Amino acid sequence: MKDRTMVDMILNELIERKTEDIVCYYVGPESSISEYVVIGTATSTPHVNAIAEYTIDNMKAKEIRPFAVEGKGDSRWVCLDFGEVIVHLMCKTERDYYNLEAIWGGCEKIEVPGQD
Repeated sequence: MKDRTMVDMILNELIERKTEDIVCYYVGPESSISEYVVIGTATSTPHVNAIAEYTIDNMKAKEIRPFAVEGKGDSRWVCLDFGEVIVHLMCKTERDYYNLEAIWGGCEKIEVPGQD
């Protein structure tokens, strides 16, 4: 497994902004584009955007910038691509509908502090 430093930093940012139901998968053996996928639930569209902005700003302060950001604005799903870590921030309805856990659920699940 690759170094978990970046994914741990991102998980801490998400926890700080009260992201709910955070799950993290080590997808390295199954993915050619990233090592980790993180999925978190926000309570509203503004919350999705607040989590995304907070995470981007705090990672930039650590000199880590996302390669791409998709879905900002009035979107209920924002994807942050930090290269080795892909972060999906979604409202509950979208998370239930798209069920990304079904795609990555067979991969190793990484423990997230404070999450079941």
